[in-house]
Amino acid sequence: MTVTQPAGVGCPFLNPQKLFEDLAGARTGQGLPHSDTFEGRVVGRYDEIVQALHDPETFSSQPTVGTVPSPWREQFEGRVPSRGTLLGLDNPDHDRLRSSVNSFFMPRKLGRYEGWIREQAHLMVDGFVEDGRTELKLSFALPLPLKVIAHVVGLDSHRSEWIGAALGFFMGPRDIYHPGTPDEKAQLLLDLHDYILEVMDERKHNRRDDLISHIWNERESGAVEMTDFEMLSMFPGLMLAGHETSSNLICMGLSHLLADPNRYAAAQKDDTSRAEALEELFRYESAITGMKRLVTRDVSLGGTQLKAGETVFLAYAAGSRDATKFSHSDDIDFDRDWAVPHLGFGQGIHACLGAPLARLLLRIELEVLHERLPDLRLGAPYDELEYTVVSEGRGMVSLPLEWTPVRVAERASAPVIDALHSAAIPVTVSARRLVTEKVLELTLETSSPDIVRWEPGAHLDLELPDGSLRQYSLCGQTASSELRIAVLKEDSGRGGSKLIHDQVKVGDRLSIRGPRNHFRLKPAQFLLFVAGGIGITPLLPMIEEAERRGTPWRLLFLGRERKLMPYVEDLVQRHPANVYVWPSSERGRYNLDDIWSRVPADDAFVYACGPNELLAGLEESAARHDAELRLVVERFAAQKVEHLPNRPIEVQMSRTGKTVTVGVDENVLDVLNREGASILSTCREGTCGTCEVRVLEGVPEHRDSVLSLEERLANQTMMTCVSRCRGRRLVLEA
Repeated sequence: MTVTQPAGVGCPFLNPQKLFEDLAGARTGQGLPHSDTFEGRVVGRYDEIVQALHDPETFSSQPTVGTVPSPWREQFEGRVPSRGTLLGLDNPDHDRLRSSVNSFFMPRKLGRYEGWIREQAHLMVDGFVEDGRTELKLSFALPLPLKVIAHVVGLDSHRSEWIGAALGFFMGPRDIYHPGTPDEKAQLLLDLHDYILEVMDERKHNRRDDLISHIWNERESGAVEMTDFEMLSMFPGLMLAGHETSSNLICMGLSHLLADPNRYAAAQKDDTSRAEALEELFRYESAITGMKRLVTRDVSLGGTQLKAGETVFLAYAAGSRDATKFSHSDDIDFDRDWAVPHLGFGQGIHACLGAPLARLLLRIELEVLHERLPDLRLGAPYDELEYTVVSEGRGMVSLPLEWTPVRVAERASAPVIDALHSAAIPVTVSARRLVTEKVLELTLETSSPDIVRWEPGAHLDLELPDGSLRQYSLCGQTASSELRIAVLKEDSGRGGSKLIHDQVKVGDRLSIRGPRNHFRLKPAQFLLFVAGGIGITPLLPMIEEAERRGTPWRLLFLGRERKLMPYVEDLVQRHPANVYVWPSSERGRYNLDDIWSRVPADDAFVYACGPNELLAGLEESAARHDAELRLVVERFAAQKVEHLPNRPIEVQMSRTGKTVTVGVDENVLDVLNREGASILSTCREGTCGTCEVRVLEGVPEHRDSVLSLEERLANQTMMTCVSRCRGRRLVLEA
């Protein structure tokens, strides 16, 4: 069914009721028409919008966020960041700052908030369910997203109304929901920034499961460099964009669903139907009309010559209805595939950071409203619903709804889980000994041994006295209640190993998280273990496990000097026929290619742990001998990888068994979607995590900026929009 926008008269882009008619004219006409409303040339064709979004050096985001006028600019100096959102930043600052939050907003990780969000939605519905009617924007669509984003950031969600009033300063006259003069809202905004600074200081020393704590973790780990003032700038803009767009999306989406009872019923069958319906609604009418860009050099876009200094308006809403990309583009079609992704959340480096949270929130909102409001219907004729003024954002002034009144029912509240704190396990240092002059072994005891069960290959996170986290392999007996780790003192490291060597004593109480394991032993007829120095630690329990299973094994132990190689004498004494020691100071550099002649051709694996130089050499050697799938490595440091030029790779889709070839100029995402995989995507640059797919076989070459170091090392998932394969073949859960 086609939803027809009411006709209007007057200048283009002034009447919100005929916005899509005007956008269609910009899309199908010649050149790029200028619009006073959008203060630039309107780009309405899909391909041209995408071209500009993926060329941020030519199309700068600087004009996306305006500057604060006087006298507030002077009042805010030093207290409110002048560029208080990522949207208006260009590189290198944009990517540097956004890298601190990318992994937090991955869809898979946001799932932990689902129970809390659902409970808040039910509590909000409790306030009007007995009335049989409500104006949804004020009673639900605005307050719930703001409460959610405040909680996710780490602020007190009970203060969300106050936070919304403070953020209203940035909306200017468009903020019709919070009374107050600009000066009053400016003071609220200053107070809000002071409050956020207080929470930042508290989270620096007392981490929780929220965005503020996450950024502190990223800063502390060295993954991102950022000042406190830059960190402060991240939160107000994120909260403003997050709650305003989410409120508009649910109102516009519901209006289209309720305009046709059959359509509403089709969308509300289950969670899958809700997710599919929402994706089409994001395409059909997004909360973002488009974004401005500043042209930085003379360039041709869609055959139109643009001069440096001109401003263009990338009309996402027009691109998402481009008939050359979407069949029946002016119709709502829940069966649409996503071989061509919509532009509802943008694309490129500025793709909506909160898109995964919006998808989760709106799906829950639809579910709760459907469950709690029987016979839900519009409270006014669909053609009379009023839209807000035409601008970069798209929304409705109000959404009146009616239903059959019901009494508030008793419900069991969902538990609120502090995931970060619940994972911390207290331990006591029960013993310490020097294994070599630079390797210290610690024995840790816990009062809850049942919750720290582990298998060979596992590691844990040790929280040091200064609050930082370091990862160490477990090297003791799996059946013991004690946990043993060995720490190499690294003079050129970040200071964690030196702190442990110099300060941690018997009797000290520390905390651990884990254990976790992505280095498990596979069933095999033969195992070769390759250790480089301290890399012997995860292999020690693996050797014991191989002995227990009766699996033939050998150990190649590499190091500079024998006296510096931990546990070497004990290993030689216990397994003289199985351990091959190679100190390079005595024997020179070991030829890694020799390894593959010593490993049986079938049903054998090489497990290796050690310095990156050793592991990279092993991977290159395995590639030369067509043995990539037989090598399993364990790293605890980021690998500096120079990505090889693209080459054709094969990808098998596990659900259909079909194998496809991804060409040099193609990406895995598009090829799989052409085969019907229907993998969602947003940024298409590896920054949002939407296109994540599970890896069943093969080793991906990670090119994203979303996965953590541990997730990259585990190789269990990949971002299909940018990542490829280190070998020749992948098997993906698609």
